[in-house]
Amino acid sequence: MKNTRQWPIFLLVLDFLGAIIVAVGLIEFLDTASLNAALLLVAGLFLMLPLILHILKLLPRSGTDKDKP
Repeated sequence: MKNTRQWPIFLLVLDFLGAIIVAVGLIEFLDTASLNAALLLVAGLFLMLPLILHILKLLPRSGTDKDKP
């Protein structure tokens, strides 16, 4: 039986919204270099952070006792 993991939809939606906000912030920052654009960049990156943390939590840890004989 194949072990498949399902991605949490809420985290994918947050990542998608974060990517859109980062893109808008980057375009505005390149155009005007305003503080609002920098805040959009930071807010978008914070919205993308939960999915990255979830992926890092799923990675196997090296140095665990399971690997040793």
